Amino acid sequence: GHPHPRTETDLGNAPRWFLGMTSTSCSPSLVRWSAGCSTRARPRHRSPDAPSAVTTRRVTLATARLRGRTGARSVPSVPAAATADEKTGDALTITTFNVLAPCYRRVKREDGSTVMESTLPDVAAARQARVVDSLLCLSSSVCCLQEFWHASPETKSLYEGRMADAGYQTFVTPRTGGRPDGLLTAVRLEDFDVVEHRNVLFNDCGDRVASLLHLRPRGEGLGDVLVVNTHLLFPHNANSTLIRLRECFKILEYLHEYQELAASTVAQVGGKARRLPVIMCGDFNGSIRGAVSRFLQSQGFVSALEERRACDCDGISRDWVSHMNHHGEAVGVDHVWLLNPSKQKADTGGSSVVAPPSWKAAIYAMIQCKMLEKGLISNEDAFKFFDFNEDLGVTREEFEVAVEMLGLTGESTPGLLSEEIQTLYDDCDKDGNGLVDFSEFIRKLDVESMEQAYRAVCDSQNIEEGPWDVVGDLMAASASPVVCAGFTIDEDDEVMVTEPVFGKKQDLTVSNAYLPDAMLAGTWPEDFELSDHGPLTAVLAPSR
Repeated sequence: GHPHPRTETDLGNAPRWFLGMTSTSCSPSLVRWSAGCSTRARPRHRSPDAPSAVTTRRVTLATARLRGRTGARSVPSVPAAATADEKTGDALTITTFNVLAPCYRRVKREDGSTVMESTLPDVAAARQARVVDSLLCLSSSVCCLQEFWHASPETKSLYEGRMADAGYQTFVTPRTGGRPDGLLTAVRLEDFDVVEHRNVLFNDCGDRVASLLHLRPRGEGLGDVLVVNTHLLFPHNANSTLIRLRECFKILEYLHEYQELAASTVAQVGGKARRLPVIMCGDFNGSIRGAVSRFLQSQGFVSALEERRACDCDGISRDWVSHMNHHGEAVGVDHVWLLNPSKQKADTGGSSVVAPPSWKAAIYAMIQCKMLEKGLISNEDAFKFFDFNEDLGVTREEFEVAVEMLGLTGESTPGLLSEEIQTLYDDCDKDGNGLVDFSEFIRKLDVESMEQAYRAVCDSQNIEEGPWDVVGDLMAASASPVVCAGFTIDEDDEVMVTEPVFGKKQDLTVSNAYLPDAMLAGTWPEDFELSDHGPLTAVLAPSR
């Protein structure tokens, strides 16, 4: 049912996530990863050793001719003075903007009736044209858009044509499940080459996705960076927090998979590796004080806007807003997150092995918490709950029924899908004989070990979003992600791939971050009609 099944990376139903991507040329990842940043090497022909499952989307510089724009404009206000880094070209400017797909926007007609904007083609096209006007006016190096209406040929042509004329390369990531919207990520080719582009599918109940780009600057001031564009699930109910956490875990696990492949390809050509900054942005459907934000901060991510607010130099309110939701509440849910190389964790001792991040470990923690809530406090009782016929082995069918009885599938639940449950069962069934015995069960679902942590969190946690935050925090603790970005050659660093560079050399700083002025002050501007979200822009520059 997906319009572009071969361009996606499937993360939901395989024991190990395989790496795949859109291919428009034969330029190999091996060569692109091993091209030194300092020499700005261009891709050569495919090496016979390059992994066949990974290819690179070749990007060429389009002629930057900005088409004349007509019609009314609604351009968000931004700070008048550019930073020094912006003026010298040593900064990366990135804008995230949920542009509100016309298929989701309600419009009141003159007769008082309400229709979807998508039924009014001229109205929808005019607003989308104004959105593009505003993006071109901001002129960011990277634009990360959510709710891009890819199902409309006219809208798709509008964005891709106008952005190409302005010198941008665009990458569209449709949501799964035949949804009409998705992500659009645009890169200004005057500023960056695109080393890799990957579409990441969560295969979850929200049909959510992410887009990963590995960018290499054309100038000398910056190094390679990884950019992630995503749109997490809307908080429909209490369990939505757990689903958003699961989506976040999957992104971080994918980053780890990317790092592992990047490290191995660099090693194949005898290169030395270093960490890359990770910029993750989009509509996270949660506030800076929510569970997902707390988790990302625990992993070393910093919010660009909060960094600027902490400087107390931009007049940013603690209650800044970026979205007017359908309940009529103005909230701050759009974020640009930065994870610097010096904050990334890894094993550098050479003796111990650091476990990779795992969304499965987080789901096991959720299952354990649900069992504890049912009073199943011993491993024997927990195993019997799954082993219906008491034959000392849990089948695939018994496993799924038990998970359903714990309230983890279906509507108004954390929404585990059958494919995800299959992945969990295969992970539990260590010997692969089709039965999970007691020892295999407690290896992943040891409720006795979980109980003490569960009680401690229940007693001490200052719960902001509701009692489900206890489960969310335990999920986050259990996932224990080790976020290692992609690697690239660094001829100046005498360091092996297994010992990445730490320190400030490749770190970025937040030199600016802004929304429209009223949103920074904590109010929704009455005359803002581009979308129900505001465009958030961050300016990131190398540490001095």
